[in-house]
Amino acid sequence: MADVVFNPTFQHTDYVDNRDRVQAGGPNGFNARFRALAADLTTLHDVVTDVNTALTALGQGPGPVQQTLTLSPALAPVAGTGAWVQDTSGFASRSGGLTSLAGVQSVSLPHGARMASFHSLGQNSGTGTLRVALMRSRLLSTVAPAERLARVTGDTNPFDLNAPVDPNNALVDTVQFRYFVLATLDGAGPGDTVTLSGFQVVYTA
Repeated sequence: MADVVFNPTFQHTDYVDNRDRVQAGGPNGFNARFRALAADLTTLHDVVTDVNTALTALGQGPGPVQQTLTLSPALAPVAGTGAWVQDTSGFASRSGGLTSLAGVQSVSLPHGARMASFHSLGQNSGTGTLRVALMRSRLLSTVAPAERLARVTGDTNPFDLNAPVDPNNALVDTVQFRYFVLATLDGAGPGDTVTLSGFQVVYTA
């Protein structure tokens, strides 16, 4: 924004008693002086308007910006199932020859953000069903079913998939809900290679 300045143009010249004749017209008359004052006041009004516009814009701050939350797999085991294990490169894979396993991982999103999509990458060389979902669960003192917001099915080797978040549940509400990733594998063969490279949540905030 350019500098905001006001340079008055009116310069008052005093009248002198018994010398100057006060009159409406002429270069030194009241009309000319009042027109000069009016012009300065109009300019001052425009300057104040520019200042107000700039201050209002500063008060509003920037609009929503699209951002991406990237997560390395850190899946906690689910009771009654096999567990994902992490290697030194940050990948998650099945442990041993397990054919079925499940894990959950917390996702921290800013309150009031609006989720757009969920992204997952990895490998699945066999015919096992690999599902990776973004979930939310209501904060309750008793156990209640979680809600699925988006899900990808890793059925290629490798896979790199996006899924849109359900627009009806896209608004992040950390007062009432907690958010997490659920990764499950079912029916994998003994020699299948199954890994998870990472997860991403795209949102605006």
